[in-house]
Amino acid sequence: VYGMLPSRSQVETLIHVDVWGIIAYTGLSFGDLFESWTRLSGKPMFVAEFGADAYDARGGGAVNEAAQASAVRALTRELVAHSVSNGGPCSGGLVFELADEWWKDEAGSSGRHDVGGIAPGGGPYPDATFN
Repeated sequence: VYGMLPSRSQVETLIHVDVWGIIAYTGLSFGDLFESWTRLSGKPMFVAEFGADAYDARGGGAVNEAAQASAVRALTRELVAHSVSNGGPCSGGLVFELADEWWKDEAGSSGRHDVGGIAPGGGPYPDATFN
């Protein structure tokens, strides 16, 4: 589900879904994602997308692999802390993604890394923009 958790009516309507994948870009923490999921459904879930791209659009913009690594490390640790092996609802997660998305700058070139980007519904740490 893009945009965090599905609504209660979606969960109640889609009774044949066996496991839910949640896309979560919430900065350096998932916040109350796992607790909210537990209140919403007893079915398993996994984080289908999380992480950060390497380009930081703040302050003129630059590649910031340290911020990317910090985000992935913090989010992975939180995911593990809420995993089913630790009594939580989460069956795992997928770091998204292994390459930056140059195509997300609509005015840019597919042949070079443009500094534009988008953030529909929020974006990753540290600049809240998918570059």
